[in-house]
Amino acid sequence: MPVRVCRLEDVKDESMMLVRVDGREYVVGKHNGRVFACDAHCPHRYAYLHRGHFNDNNIVCPLHGFEFDIDTGRLVKIKPWHNGNDWPEQDPEWYRSGDLRVYRVEVGEDGYIYMHV
Repeated sequence: MPVRVCRLEDVKDESMMLVRVDGREYVVGKHNGRVFACDAHCPHRYAYLHRGHFNDNNIVCPLHGFEFDIDTGRLVKIKPWHNGNDWPEQDPEWYRSGDLRVYRVEVGEDGYIYMHV
């Protein structure tokens, strides 16, 4: 069932914002004129994604630079880290991340964005 999350006019193009629905946090954004919604936190190390930026069709996590496709949620790029062999980032387990959960959105005739959660 779709849930009303914010007004379309509140989401500027090429931006993301944090919204809360029933105690959970999500990101609603607009990129290339299209509205999207996803979980608020990066599945890698749980940084807030609305503080990130876009690279092509991807959200780039502000913490470690992992990139997730905004249409599918799929992890598509991991920023390489070259800090020496003794850094924890060199452990393959450190790079483990799931995909980002994305949600179907609709813009209603009333000017509000509705998200299917």
